[in-house]
Order: sequence, then structure tokens, then C-alpha cells
Amino acid sequence: MTMIYDLLWSNPLSLISYFLLLLSILSLWIKQDIKIWGTITVASLVCGVISDRIDIIGIISIVILCLLYHTVNRINLILFIRVASGVLAIILSVMLAAHLIPGFNNWKVVDSVSLTETSLPYSMYLNMDKTLVGLAILSVGIPLVKSLKEWSSVLRSTLPVFLVGLIALASVSQILGYTHWDFKFPDLFFVWALINLIFTCVSEEAFFRGFLQKNLFKILQKYKYGNILSLIIVSILFGLAHFAGGFKYVILSTIAGTVYGYAYQKTERIEAGILCHFGVNTFHFIFLTYPALANT
Repeated sequence: MTMIYDLLWSNPLSLISYFLLLLSILSLWIKQDIKIWGTITVASLVCGVISDRIDIIGIISIVILCLLYHTVNRINLILFIRVASGVLAIILSVMLAAHLIPGFNNWKVVDSVSLTETSLPYSMYLNMDKTLVGLAILSVGIPLVKSLKEWSSVLRSTLPVFLVGLIALASVSQILGYTHWDFKFPDLFFVWALINLIFTCVSEEAFFRGFLQKNLFKILQKYKYGNILSLIIVSILFGLAHFAGGFKYVILSTIAGTVYGYAYQKTERIEAGILCHFGVNTFHFIFLTYPALANT
């Protein structure tokens, strides 16, 4: 497992590029100032170009995406332009997250490693394209928790939702035969945790909860069960986005999306969804078969 650390240090420019991208995202929780996150992101992209992690096509696609999300949030523009920009932003975001846009050379840092005897081989990538989608969304004015008082409030409201959701997911996962109890704490955990939190949880929650669920609720709120409909629709979409893992994984991801979406809906804070998402993933990694049983 120590090979992952050797791999990361073997390509310092790539490591610096991803580290700067991580800092850019974290800086948003200090101050959502384009002078700060924009400067760090540009430095990340420069290092990415030099280390062959991104090229001009990738950069252009991200610039277009940022402009589209910025347009969606311009309330002084006519509705048609904002809606059209939103639709295009969704399409481009999905294509980037699915790695369908050329110009990115995402770094594979774990290659087909079986964490335990009964688990499927596991690979892990540092996905620059998907992470930049999350950055583009978070940078356009999504309210973020900044004070200890706000964090305390979010944690208190989120914990019951997380615990109920965790019990449900762990139970259904084993009923479906997708995982079983399988405690482990491999050397790569801390690297996995950092990558999973920033490059997976933050990015996915920014798109599904911070953009899709928030805006779908705005559209459906005039209806009696608009909040429930927006939660269900986005949860199903979240499940379908994980179709590569198979039908059982789609079911589990849909349930998980409902948990994360409800936490977001309850608190109106994206951090609630991020915390639930990361908590579930961490529990899965440590206590259950990861990513799934080999005979699934």
C-alpha cells in the first residue's frame, strides 16, 4: 500500500497541481473571492499543463462552464438566457464528470488493488475534470458555513439524519449481498480520505445538491409536494449516475442520495450533504467490503 505514496512523490508537478486545486476549493470556505480561488486555480492549471494533466481543450471547457454557471446566477438577465445557460451547464458538467470531454489526463493513483480477500479490485483516480465542476459551482455564490456557530448548528441537525441513513444503507447493502462486515484500516486510508472528501464528496454534492436540488426546488416549490419531488428526482438521478457499479449500486446510491438530499434540505447547507456523504463513504471503507464483494 505504500506504493501510493511513492507514486505521488514521483511526479511532483502533478502533485502540486492537485494540491493547489484542493487549496482553491478549501479557500472558498474562508472567502469566496475570485482573486483568491482564481489565482490558486490558475496556478494549479499551469502546473497541470506542464505535467500533462490538462491541455488547452480542457481549460477552455472549464472556462465555458464557469461562464455558464455565472450566467445562471445573474438575476438581472432574462429568464430564457438563464434557463438555457443552466441546461448547457448541466450537460457540460455531466460530460466532464463522466470524462467525456477531451483535454484531461486524470492521475490513477491506485491501480486494481484488492483491499481484502473477498473484495473487488479497487482503482482510484484524481479526477481534475470532475473536481473543477464542483469548484465552478461553489465559486458562484453558494452560501458556505464559515463560523464555528454555524458549523455546530449544521452538525447537530445533520447527525440524526446521518445515523439513520447509515444504518439503512449498511443494512440494505448486506441484504442485497453487495457488502459484508469487513473491518480494515489500510495504509492508504488517509490519502483515500482526503481524495474522497474533496475530489468526490464536495464535487458531487456541489452539483447534485448545490445546483440541481436547489434549482429544481425553486421550480417546484409552488406545488404542494415540491420539496419532496425535488428530493426524489435528484436522488434518482444521483443513483443513475452510479450505474457503472451495477444495479445494486444504483439502488444503494439512490438511497444514499435521499439521505444526503434530506440533510441538505433540512439545513439548507451543502455542508450537511458533504458530511453525510463523506461519513457514509468512510464507514463503508473501514467497516464493510470495499468497494464491493467480488461475487457481486
